[in-house]
Amino acid sequence: MAPLTASAADVVIFAASSLKTALDEVTQGLPVRISYGGSGLLARQVMQGAPADIFFSANEVWMDAAEAGGAIEGASRVDLLSNSLVVVGHEAASLQDVLSGDGRVATGLLASVPVGIYAKASLQATGQWDAVASRIIETDSARAALALTARGEVPFAVVYASDAVAEPSVQVIHAVPAVPVLPIRYPLALTTRASEGAEAVYQILLSDAARQVFTAHGFGAP
Repeated sequence: MAPLTASAADVVIFAASSLKTALDEVTQGLPVRISYGGSGLLARQVMQGAPADIFFSANEVWMDAAEAGGAIEGASRVDLLSNSLVVVGHEAASLQDVLSGDGRVATGLLASVPVGIYAKASLQATGQWDAVASRIIETDSARAALALTARGEVPFAVVYASDAVAEPSVQVIHAVPAVPVLPIRYPLALTTRASEGAEAVYQILLSDAARQVFTAHGFGAP
């Protein structure tokens, strides 16, 4: 990616933690500062007036909330990426090992972090939720759940497929079926307080070159 002019002020991006590896690569050399976290927390901060120029969410509901709260430019909103869920672990285990064993399973906060919301909905849709519900460890982001399993603190995690690509120390045990009524989409938008330089960064995120990077890191088209 070609850098913008060095004199441009830093553009602040609030982005879902699951985007980190790919987005760091896309924005390498650009005058940006990126704050990663759970989409719900970031959306609330944007609505409370945090100095963000761009909001990149892992969940349409939280982008809806930011838009309804007047914090983003609705005309700039675009569903840029998609993702899917996987169960990861360290051992050559099967889904049955996850469902019938006693190992804990990490994922995001079930009520507010997108990966946790998606995980619960998907496992409920497949009739597997009751088997793991009592063993769920809730974290504040997809990457936090991934880290618990990568460090061996929790044997399994339900995370995004892109997270599995980013962490070679874990392996995919099971691809979680999608829930058609709750697609995993990543909307992108400029905030209502976006600086002049934010438009150029926003356009780079929409570019074909950026798309190639996101694809290489496990993201799909919406």
